[in-house]
Amino acid sequence: MSKKKTDTDRKKYKNMPIEDKVQMVENLYVHFPRNENAFKAIRECHAHAKLSNEAEGLLIQGNTGTGKSTIIKLYVETYPRSYTDEGTIVPVLWGTVPVPATCKSLVTALLTAIGDPAAERGTQISQTLRLKRYMEACKVELLILNEFQHFQDRDSLKILKTISDWLKVLMEQTNVPIILVGLPYSNSILDEKGNEQLQRRFASRIELKAFAYGTSQEREDFRRFLKIVDDNLPLAEESDLADPDTALCVYAATNGVVAHVMKLLRRATVIALESNRERLTLDILSLAYEQRLAANNPAKPNPFGEIALVA
Repeated sequence: MSKKKTDTDRKKYKNMPIEDKVQMVENLYVHFPRNENAFKAIRECHAHAKLSNEAEGLLIQGNTGTGKSTIIKLYVETYPRSYTDEGTIVPVLWGTVPVPATCKSLVTALLTAIGDPAAERGTQISQTLRLKRYMEACKVELLILNEFQHFQDRDSLKILKTISDWLKVLMEQTNVPIILVGLPYSNSILDEKGNEQLQRRFASRIELKAFAYGTSQEREDFRRFLKIVDDNLPLAEESDLADPDTALCVYAATNGVVAHVMKLLRRATVIALESNRERLTLDILSLAYEQRLAANNPAKPNPFGEIALVA
């Protein structure tokens, strides 16, 4: 968890170029327990494969905006590809399941991700053989597949058994652990009758959810999250985002969806910086809401009240 910034720490922002401060807030990632647990589970799955004769998988599921893609992006950045005299090393291979999801479209996507200049060339069988050779040559230790829900046909809602079997065989033959990332119904794909072997391989599952606000503990968790964000904003003064009234407004504006919270606070910070303000006030938050979130639900009143023009 980030340490609270002292007044001295905050004062350093006074003379920092605004472009640097905007870049800081755009790149801001907040470490908090629920996402840290997902990150830790990925790391454990990755490490376990080096000690086991049978690779295991992990499913991370959650609605849009709960932080799945951000966690994956950060993990991939922890293990960047490198270039040596022997060739390209890709410790973590990250690909997205295409639509429509077929064995050929997926193997093409993975060949493209690993860097094959002729990714689309060949039959599905030849492409699969090539992918396995690439994975061995590039020393791939972990495979991450985003948008796993595409293994279910969006029109018929049928589980695509052929591509599920292809993935199972790839996992068995390469012994590379796989992280599947998808929407909340992704577990139903693994639990489908006939998918028992894949289900066994992906017994570990994590669901990321938006913050709730019903109990005192849930409210405390959300306010703690806002406090961490506040402590890391490139502003010379604390904005007191964890104040109960302010936190309630932020929750009402975002429904506790992390991506929406960050979109609101990033925009509010830029507004503050451009208007030479050193903390986020309700009028700034109100304007940021109108500019970034109001269009999602036009009938919803602005939780921050009337917009005040920022001088």
